[in-house]
Amino acid sequence: MQTYKDFKIGQWVKSYGKGIHRIEKFIPVEYEEYHFFVMGDWETGSIKESQIGSLQEEPLVELKRLFNSKFKKQIGADYCSGYYLKDLTAEEQANIAEQLKSNPKYITDLDKYVMPKFESRYGLSFSLTGDTIHLVKELAQFIRQENGKTFTEIFEWLGHKNYKHLLYKEELPTDNKGHYLQFVNWNYQVRNNRLLFTDLLAFTPDFAKIDTI
Repeated sequence: MQTYKDFKIGQWVKSYGKGIHRIEKFIPVEYEEYHFFVMGDWETGSIKESQIGSLQEEPLVELKRLFNSKFKKQIGADYCSGYYLKDLTAEEQANIAEQLKSNPKYITDLDKYVMPKFESRYGLSFSLTGDTIHLVKELAQFIRQENGKTFTEIFEWLGHKNYKHLLYKEELPTDNKGHYLQFVNWNYQVRNNRLLFTDLLAFTPDFAKIDTI
């Protein structure tokens, strides 16, 4: 994916984070059953079941920051939804051009900058008991196999193991809050436009960490 709306790779933009950023990559991501389960609203239809398998309207965007909001050199990195991308004003574009003309090494430094490892977590709540707590280690082992798993693969595994009935939506009253599982993704890595998870963290209803090894 080289472009998104009027934005393209290499373009200077503003985004959700402060400063002036260069677009490095667009990352298209599909809606999966997870999104329908977690964000689907059966009354408003915010995420519809029919959307599963289609691309989300806004891609994720990998950005490198060259300047802070005061146009001082401050190299860094960020990810955001394409929704937050903003064009620069003519004055801002002229400011960048002037600084790069006076400091051509700025671009060299930005090109050499290595994106830091960025962790994101996506969660699901499960109603687990002493008879079903073994699900945690089983699922962790499954996710860590073969370079990770997508949510489609995770939900298929839950269905195959007859565990899907243990899932519940987080709108339930807090006194019914169950075990919380967090699926770990690094640098928004995807496989076939689906987020790829390589590790699992788990917590009791009292937020104590559960051993997943």
